[in-house]
Amino acid sequence: MTSAPPVRLLLGPQRPTRNIAESIEAAGLANGSFATISAGWQEAENDIDDLREIVTRPLLDLRLYARAEEVFQADENLAAMYRARQNRLKAQQRLYRLRLRHLAMAARQTIRADGDAVMVAAEKRHAIAQLRALDRHHLQRTGSIHRPFIEQFNVDSSPLLAQHHREIGEIIDECGAVLITGGNIVVLLNRMLLFGVDRLLADRHIVAWSAGAMVLTERIVLFHDRGPQGRRDSEVLGAGCGLIPGCIFFPDAEHRLREGERSRIELMFRRFSPDTCVTLDSGAALQFAGSEVATVNEVGRLNRDGGIGKLRAA
Repeated sequence: MTSAPPVRLLLGPQRPTRNIAESIEAAGLANGSFATISAGWQEAENDIDDLREIVTRPLLDLRLYARAEEVFQADENLAAMYRARQNRLKAQQRLYRLRLRHLAMAARQTIRADGDAVMVAAEKRHAIAQLRALDRHHLQRTGSIHRPFIEQFNVDSSPLLAQHHREIGEIIDECGAVLITGGNIVVLLNRMLLFGVDRLLADRHIVAWSAGAMVLTERIVLFHDRGPQGRRDSEVLGAGCGLIPGCIFFPDAEHRLREGERSRIELMFRRFSPDTCVTLDSGAALQFAGSEVATVNEVGRLNRDGGIGKLRAA
């Protein structure tokens, strides 16, 4: 008899609607302690008293942010290599963003263009293909920047990282599920990968929201049509943990996407296809059983026609 696949429960932001407790109960997750990953909150990591009251069960924070700070202090070479990698990634993102701005603008204008339908359709396909090629190139470049650091410093080669990996694994083994909160997605992802937490979560029940949901995918896309510095084209940040393939998550889309600008949404749909672009607004709950969508509540998806429809269970 094969064991049931692990539950992956993805939620929208926990404000204004807090649906984590009812969603955990509906998913049938066992009672007992849960492990938490709150590294995205950085210095405020482990400030989870409110979360304890909401989920009404013991929570054990894995302290990934604090553990990383301890590692950086103990190993100067690792810390220096880590900083150098982050500086190179920031430089790569700036160059990608520079090229992206022009290609995305041209693609949107082509989508809105009038004229001979066959001719316009061919140009739309080519404009979107150029964007997709840039995204693939950026993923390859960020991967090549990560690779030297990962090859030198990982939980198999570094005794210090291995020790933390074991300690984290022991805590997770004691818990019925792992909660992953939001916050700074770069910090959250980097700390999870530094300690090989993605490996430890492969067969574990996970409840995640906001940035915590985004890091579980194969590629992470940043987006904000209403940022304080004006709208910004959606951009690939890099590879995620890969625990939920075939989806890209867009938390708080009702406040971050301009739903009335159908050409922007159509472009996102076609650019990131075949992945499903999933919106997770406050109150949303999406449960996977393995790779299959099991239950859906108030979850949207971007459509080819530039609208946002309802995601359906398999």
